[in-house]
Amino acid sequence: MKIVVINPNSSKEMTESIRESLERVRRPETVLEVCCGEGAPSAIESATDMAMSVPPLLEKVRWAEAEGYDAAIIACFSDPGLEPAREAANILVLGIEQTTLAVATMLGHTYSILTPLSTRIPSKEQDVRRFRLDPACASVRALDLSVAQTEADPGLTKRRVKDVSRLAIEQDGAEVIILGCAGMVGYADELERELGIVVLDPTTVTFKLAEAMTETGVRHSKRALYASPRSRGGEAA
Repeated sequence: MKIVVINPNSSKEMTESIRESLERVRRPETVLEVCCGEGAPSAIESATDMAMSVPPLLEKVRWAEAEGYDAAIIACFSDPGLEPAREAANILVLGIEQTTLAVATMLGHTYSILTPLSTRIPSKEQDVRRFRLDPACASVRALDLSVAQTEADPGLTKRRVKDVSRLAIEQDGAEVIILGCAGMVGYADELERELGIVVLDPTTVTFKLAEAMTETGVRHSKRALYASPRSRGGEAA
């Protein structure tokens, strides 16, 4: 099977961190490609950043289908361009946010999302409602770090994650912690051991689920919500 993981921002450093982490867990037979959105913002920290990341992301998804990839993963915990990407392709397309939120509901009664910046808390709260997974959401809490900091300073990030996770556990009743940024890829195992609670790394969780779904031939429906867009002339694009 062939899976492409697309980092929608243009950070080469974050893209390489994602690659290194997924190389450690991929099946031997899985062909893995990790790439980033050329010309996209260096970090996705706003709705404007999300919008700017979508055109290069869609180009990567179309490229992946043309090159015979079986699945594409959007490696940003905002799932930018998820719906249009599913419209544009017939291969499986997964966003790490939607996928991990769904998995979290299977692993505990409640979950909390850790997001880098407090300004992104409202958007995460909107997302859990959009994906109809809000009843299980205990809280969304901020690390008060930029996306670049979460990737560049693992020591500081892990300390902040531990502190904020303890607040989510003790004050919000969280049973599962979600690391809500691809910049925290590879942190989950260590944090889970120290915190004694389930900690999900969305990029890794989504990648392993993509392997399983690809193996069984599962993909999104093209019946209505993700139907291929039509051209102005009425023919399918």
